[in-house]
Amino acid sequence: MRLYVDLETLQLIEGPGFRNPISSLRFKRGDGARLDVTFLANGTTPAHIGDPAELELQFGIKPRGRYDVGYLVQTADWTLPAPGAETPVYQCSPSFNTTQLDSAMQVGSSAGSELSEITLMGEITWREGAGAPTSTRTFTVVVENDVNRGTEGVPTDAEPPYPAPGSIVLQSDEGYDVTLRNTLKTFDANTATIDDLTDVLATLLDTLQSKNVI
Repeated sequence: MRLYVDLETLQLIEGPGFRNPISSLRFKRGDGARLDVTFLANGTTPAHIGDPAELELQFGIKPRGRYDVGYLVQTADWTLPAPGAETPVYQCSPSFNTTQLDSAMQVGSSAGSELSEITLMGEITWREGAGAPTSTRTFTVVVENDVNRGTEGVPTDAEPPYPAPGSIVLQSDEGYDVTLRNTLKTFDANTATIDDLTDVLATLLDTLQSKNVI
């Protein structure tokens, strides 16, 4: 996921020259994530934020409105750009497979009360050496529950298996009364006698009775 931080407003924005704040970040529970963060001077120009030898960065996520509790997701392990790079990108890979996040989403609940998603709050903070830290504005993080967990196994085929299309056609054809079909094909209302009409009606009644329609 590529993120852009406006160094003037300290907000996450859409991209260089597009300074509208992004509404939220979305992740999947149980997954690893990779963040490529670019810090923008004046909201347009990629910039370095400190000496790589002294720089510390942190990405953290907590329950929304709970500033006094521990992290649900966190990393301080970042790959820093080379000094002098023209388009510096700061990279980290936070894990969304944590027991704290599982607990917040009630994963594994025997009551079937797992949350489909949870809304949290996040922040990126950096500090050079012993200097004061700088933080982004608090941003919204939505974590969706995962569907594929690797423990489900393969679904069992239903019995009986659904017939092949060819079988459906053959069975459907055999279901019609051949005598009735042939009788109707040869019946000509312009030349038929009363006896012919009586035969057709009798054949129709026999077919309906054989199928328990009447």
